[in-house]
Amino acid sequence: MNFKYQALNAAGKVETGTIESDAETAARQVIKSRGLYLVSLRAMERQTDRRRILLQFGIKQKLPIQLARQLASLLHGGVPLFQALSIITNQMEGERTKEIVGFLRDQVRGGSSLSEALKAYPRIFDNLFVYCVQAGERTGALDSIFVYLADLLENRAAIRGRIRTALVYPAIMSVVGTGVLLFLIGYVVPMVIKIFERLNQKLPLATQMLISITSFVNAYLIYFLATAALTVFLLLRWVRQSPKARGLRDRFLLHAPLFGTLYQMTLISRFARIMHTLLKSGVHMLQSLMVVSWTMKNTIVADALRQVAEMVERGSDLSVALRETAIFPGYVTDMVQVGESSGNLEGMLETVSNYYDTQANQRVAAFTAMIEPLIIVVLGAVIAFILVSILLPLFDMNKVLTRG
Repeated sequence: MNFKYQALNAAGKVETGTIESDAETAARQVIKSRGLYLVSLRAMERQTDRRRILLQFGIKQKLPIQLARQLASLLHGGVPLFQALSIITNQMEGERTKEIVGFLRDQVRGGSSLSEALKAYPRIFDNLFVYCVQAGERTGALDSIFVYLADLLENRAAIRGRIRTALVYPAIMSVVGTGVLLFLIGYVVPMVIKIFERLNQKLPLATQMLISITSFVNAYLIYFLATAALTVFLLLRWVRQSPKARGLRDRFLLHAPLFGTLYQMTLISRFARIMHTLLKSGVHMLQSLMVVSWTMKNTIVADALRQVAEMVERGSDLSVALRETAIFPGYVTDMVQVGESSGNLEGMLETVSNYYDTQANQRVAAFTAMIEPLIIVVLGAVIAFILVSILLPLFDMNKVLTRG
């Protein structure tokens, strides 16, 4: 089997790579013999398994939450882990989800730990999920860990849901408005233009502008859309293949007008929430920082957290390390410092996460309240321009007929 690992070397730097071994235990021994401190080790998924998971839309979002919540309830009620997994397997409706939980049940029955079994599905159960379960197994508080984990995953899903819901109405308005404009320019306006051409009269400036715009759109719209689609495709491909491109994209997202501040709030809330969950679950500070860095999709923030992990390993306080990165606002570093001083770091991180969740929700609501009337005004102005451009020649025609 091939295993993918992440480890810290003697200099405190992160090393990643793959290793081939017959079993995970043997792979761990090989990595240890190289003088590395193992942080993460997981079996690499086969290509066939990867395709099957990609075809199961929604499993990644729903199954971890469902499994964590149900295991928390059953384990808290005194049900053994194997029996709890059997009950959950029987309750699952989808064939794929039943297969996954059934695999976990069989692995536990065969003597494997649940955290090791979860590593067979890295695209569904990420490092955060696995490390929390591993900490619960180590401390004997697996039921409490699943409660923390379910709360974290549900909170994360709720935030994504609120943002999507807030953007649905503006998106629908934009699509419908654009469709109406394209219908007017592509079908209605050309018919009216033909009438004006037959009359052979001098047209107002607004009408002449509308005719020019209509001619340009009808002649070049397909080429424009094709060029735009090709440009987007090439940019996305460049971002996927080039670390430099990803860095430029992530730096732009952090400082983008309007959206950048909301994006930063979401990342900070995610960092604080995951750190709170991991530390409360009993995961070591250094491992918690590494897990959080892996869950961050923004490479700038992920690199900053890896630097924080290196500084913490050298003996620095978390608040000092966070302040050195210049990524996190003063409020975050001050709250972390208070938590370190009072011995309640987990509580302070939860407070930080709640604060930024509230701020992000307020900003989304304000953005939605601003963008909806703006879309209406813009669409109204464009449609009014089209109508006025069509009606002006008719008014002039009516004046000529009245005089005659």
